[in-house]
Amino acid sequence: MHCWLELQKHPKWENRVVSKGPPEKQKKTSDASPGTTSNDEDFGSTDALDTEIRPDGNKRDKERLRKVKASASDALAPKLSLETVWAQKLEKVEAKEAAKNARYERAFELQEKQIALQERQMVNQERERQMANQERERQMTIKEREMAQKQFELEEKIMSMDTTTMSGAQQQFYINKQNEIAARR
Repeated sequence: MHCWLELQKHPKWENRVVSKGPPEKQKKTSDASPGTTSNDEDFGSTDALDTEIRPDGNKRDKERLRKVKASASDALAPKLSLETVWAQKLEKVEAKEAAKNARYERAFELQEKQIALQERQMVNQERERQMANQERERQMTIKEREMAQKQFELEEKIMSMDTTTMSGAQQQFYINKQNEIAARR
């Protein structure tokens, strides 16, 4: 009913209500014989519908609005010449180039930092290797000294050994050892 409340005052519906009258049922024959003629008086009510003014639809409203906007923007907007279009294109290209160069510079800086970091790591590793080698050498010299000290104490013990109380084979063994020690010194 909401539609009727909106449209009842519209001329199209006012004409229909007035011209409607009592409903009459008429049979239309579409297969009339060629010799007969149809009566145009039956279709007299369609003339009233033809003269009615129909409101524009949404498509026409949108089209009209689009044309108004287009003509207004054409009138207000400056005409772009080839030079201005070319200048805008060059600006865009330059902006893209600048952005690309900035990215490349940033990537280059990051690579330089990474290389410097790797070099520092290599220097640190080399320093650690050298320190480890020095520590190993120091440990080796300490062990060598200890071994030499033990060897010296053993040789001293052999050199100061009394062989008179030993059997013949033992005497011979320790005498040979004493001769070897004396030859080395």
